[in-house]
Amino acid sequence: MRERQVAGFGGLLLAGRWWYDDRMLKIRMKRDAEQNAAAMKRLTQIETSIIELPNEDLLDLADIFREKSETAIARYAFAEMARRNISL
Repeated sequence: MRERQVAGFGGLLLAGRWWYDDRMLKIRMKRDAEQNAAAMKRLTQIETSIIELPNEDLLDLADIFREKSETAIARYAFAEMARRNISL
């Protein structure tokens, strides 16, 4: 990083440091927003695929996740089964 003498302050000031920090923060915020949007898109695709399953496949999926009912996939599957009024 460049340093320069600042008249009147009698010391050194890191030139451009504020710009660098601000730019890096903006890049990080943009990257985080893109990652969040991608994760939400994948989650929506997973939920849609579960909703579009035929009854037999939905029952198979629910059976697979019966022991781990706290997982997100199990919750989606059981909620869809309740909506369709079907059970294992």
